[in-house]
Amino acid sequence: MLSAMTMPARRRTFLAITALVASGPSSSDAFAVPSAVVHTAIGAFSGALGALSAYPFDMVKSQLQTDYGRAKYGTSGIAAATDIFQTSGPVGFYRGSLVNVVGIIPEKSIKLGMNDFFRMCFIDQSGCLPLAGEVLAGGLSGLCQVVATNPLEVVKVGIQTSDRSTKPSIIGVLKNVDGVTGLYKGAGACAARDVLFSALLFPTFAHAKVAVPIFLASMFGGVAPSQFWCGLLAGSLAAAPAAFLATPADTIKTRQQQARDPASEVQDMNALEMARHIIETEGAEVLFSGSFERVVRSIPQFGVTLSFFDVLSTKAIEMGIM
Repeated sequence: MLSAMTMPARRRTFLAITALVASGPSSSDAFAVPSAVVHTAIGAFSGALGALSAYPFDMVKSQLQTDYGRAKYGTSGIAAATDIFQTSGPVGFYRGSLVNVVGIIPEKSIKLGMNDFFRMCFIDQSGCLPLAGEVLAGGLSGLCQVVATNPLEVVKVGIQTSDRSTKPSIIGVLKNVDGVTGLYKGAGACAARDVLFSALLFPTFAHAKVAVPIFLASMFGGVAPSQFWCGLLAGSLAAAPAAFLATPADTIKTRQQQARDPASEVQDMNALEMARHIIETEGAEVLFSGSFERVVRSIPQFGVTLSFFDVLSTKAIEMGIM
């Protein structure tokens, strides 16, 4: 068994939460904030910071993934960004960001919390987590988050891809959504994207955050940068390949959720039918539309999110509130 000093921060976090739930509050800590609440707040805060830091890239990415945007901008993110700036000014890059930041709070809380939970579930009798367990834990956490992610994506993409002259609002987009089922339009593609992304992201980050300090210490005379900077680099390195490989599912999801309605027979396609339609009519390379912008967005977003999550979780444990 690992000692308390050598035990990974995330495992100590989970054990602290488990112990609190099992024992229940005592009279001496009746007014203390439950550790689970602290854990959730840390995940929400970290996710919101990460999402806000990278939102302009997400805005450009969504333009390039729609059929309308591809016809207008081709594959040029610079052309899309220039058009957004000329028609809406700098604020145009943050169109729909409010719903994204608010919606990211439950999404990232679920993603980060469930990944920790499933990682603990797959630890073997020797106290080690096999690579297959890491991948499965990440994939399951991505699947769990879809319940919160898909409604967020429907509203966000609806705002991002509508006619910029109409100044769409959250209420306006929701009025055009076909009830609760409409909020889960494109859920299959969204689930495929999030499962693949998380299955790649979390195992890579877990190993990178161990390797990065060692590598940087060898580069800087035996002294590595702080936990935050090491985590930022590790999270960025983990996010890049995961974001690129998950782009086809993200493109299909965006096509299904876009506000500028294509022909009805296209609008009603499921994820597999949409993929086949895109390949047959536009070419397979279109599935990777916006991949550069998606990677560039994910690098700061998940670098910031994962680094802050690790640092704040460690501080909370040191302060005895988790």
